[in-house]
Amino acid sequence: MRIYATADLHGRPDRIQAVREAVHRLHPEVVILAGDLTHSGRGREALELLELADALVLAIPGNMDPFDVDEAIVRSRARNPHRGVVDYRGVRFGGLGEEPTDVLVVHEPPRGVLDRAWNGAHIGSGAVRDYVERHRPRVVVCGHVHESPGIARLGPTTVVNCTMGNDRYVGALITWQLPEPAVELLPRPSPQSPGREGAGV
Repeated sequence: MRIYATADLHGRPDRIQAVREAVHRLHPEVVILAGDLTHSGRGREALELLELADALVLAIPGNMDPFDVDEAIVRSRARNPHRGVVDYRGVRFGGLGEEPTDVLVVHEPPRGVLDRAWNGAHIGSGAVRDYVERHRPRVVVCGHVHESPGIARLGPTTVVNCTMGNDRYVGALITWQLPEPAVELLPRPSPQSPGREGAGV
């Protein structure tokens, strides 16, 4: 299963277009939009991504999304894994509930992992870290901290900060396989080099 995950579009037209191009190029079965689709409600064109065809779209609001973005997700063909675990082909996608998940979809990274901001401070979520340490999902998909895109481990869990916020990446490709999912960051193609090269684990 191919999962394309990204976050922090902030309503920017160039990022929205980059997501569309990545979906067209990668043909994922699942698309995860891990928050901050808009920027305080501006750039609502990003919500059109909730209606992407030929993929299961999972989306959550971020701290820069107003309350009606969650309502837009509910009204769309997308699913919000914070409102209940979504089981797709035996892989469970969910939020910070008590049900176990294979893929935890959150906006903020776990505290201390891929969460270092521009000033050096760790600004991740203690609640996310607690959940990961208790439930040990296979993968955490997050964004929020623009300065810290990457792939890291927290115990047995792979943490993927798939932010577009620094304009170096268009997100991450997760290939669900045994014994371990393969994850690669997707550099943002330049006009001179439209091909895809990944940095992964």
